Amino acid sequence: MIEGSADAEEIGQTLGVSGARTKTTLANPERDLAVRRVLIVELLLNLLVAAAKGIYGLMTGSLTITADALHSSVDAGANILGIFVLKHSAESPDPKHPYGHRKFEVLGAVALGLAIGTVGVNLALHAARALSSGGEAPTTELLGVAVIVGTLIVNLFVATYEARKARQLQSQYLAADAAHTASDVLVTIAVLVSYGASHVGIAWADGVGALLVALVILKVAWEVISTNLSVLVDVAQGDVKRIEAIVLAVPGVEDCHRIRSHGTPNAIIIDLHAHADGDLTLRDSHEIAHQIEEALYQDDPRIADVTVHMEPVGDPAEQL
Repeated sequence: MIEGSADAEEIGQTLGVSGARTKTTLANPERDLAVRRVLIVELLLNLLVAAAKGIYGLMTGSLTITADALHSSVDAGANILGIFVLKHSAESPDPKHPYGHRKFEVLGAVALGLAIGTVGVNLALHAARALSSGGEAPTTELLGVAVIVGTLIVNLFVATYEARKARQLQSQYLAADAAHTASDVLVTIAVLVSYGASHVGIAWADGVGALLVALVILKVAWEVISTNLSVLVDVAQGDVKRIEAIVLAVPGVEDCHRIRSHGTPNAIIIDLHAHADGDLTLRDSHEIAHQIEEALYQDDPRIADVTVHMEPVGDPAEQL
């Protein structure tokens, strides 16, 4: 074992490498079913919010409220997309997809980001045309305030509930949708301010409010797309230093290198090379590799698969 590896020594003392395997799997139907149930609840609430804002926006001619209704409609569409995508991501590995279908969820999150961005661009163009053409302030009344405040309360509940479930279930799609839903809270506040300005006769406030809504939507779209694209292009998911320390704590391991990881944040796939005494039998080397796998699985339940390539001490280290 490499001298001076304090992390390896500490892990070796606290982490057992025997016992039941506590890893995740490349297919997790129970977890994906729980995520779909969250999305169904979200869908019903988003349809209610979109209908309330849409009907009132059309009745009064408020561009900002109509835009916010469109934003909520995209939320509902995102929920439907998520239910469909997660049905496929829950499928078990097969010959064409030996690492499972987890990235369908990530791909769905990217599609959601693109859809959000499209809405933001269209809304920004519509708001710009409204500002350039001028016009009278839309009709405002107490019912409109009630609609906006009511949807704000619903959005606060939805954003909190979905963010908590995203963390609990380690779902990229729920996290992306939670970010989108959280933006609804800011959007609705902007709508409320714009509505108040329109009430006192400031005609341009409605267009400015819609433009601010569009900017928030575009920001959310970028965050969702950039976060999930990193998974699709196989950005490393594991902590190399932590993995190295765990491997070096396994009896019989003298060195390790070429530690690589990919997959999704809740289903990490690792492969690595480990050095051991070259005079060991194949059976003994295999046992060391098995203990390395077990140690990694026990350290982090998000790890779904580990491949260990055993090499004799003295072999030159291969590059990534």
